[in-house]
Amino acid sequence: MTNEEHNRYVAYAFFAHAGFQLFTLLMMGLFFALFFGSMPGDPEPPPFAFFGIMFAFMLVFQLVFTVPAAIAAWAMLKRKPWARTASIVGAVTSAMSVPIGTAACVYALWYWTSDNWKDVYPDGGSTRGNSPRELDRGDEGSASDEFDRSKEWTREPPDWR
Repeated sequence: MTNEEHNRYVAYAFFAHAGFQLFTLLMMGLFFALFFGSMPGDPEPPPFAFFGIMFAFMLVFQLVFTVPAAIAAWAMLKRKPWARTASIVGAVTSAMSVPIGTAACVYALWYWTSDNWKDVYPDGGSTRGNSPRELDRGDEGSASDEFDRSKEWTREPPDWR
């Protein structure tokens, strides 16, 4: 299997995790709707505000663990330079969702911590001009020039005795 296929399959694994999470959220919403739709309101109606707050909390909680994986999958398919960072964050947040999220996490961390991703992202996941040193230096030279220029600063420290 090629590294480009691994990149695509990790993205698909993240999409599968996000889809499963959204399906679970939909099922919770249907459960709440059926539960409250079938309750009689005679003696005392259920506290809809409390259950509404609970559902809102579950919605936010579910989205916190779903959105990073979906963003990472999209970034990987579009081969964005920040896809590695997004995928590691998406993998960590999806690790707790057994079994699909855990599988996506293991696969993504295997892919991004090995050297396989360097064939798909040849610039190392960053673009020129993003590091602070390159922004300060402008177009004076490359990183190898900076390494050679570091010899200028090799002087003895002052004697503080």
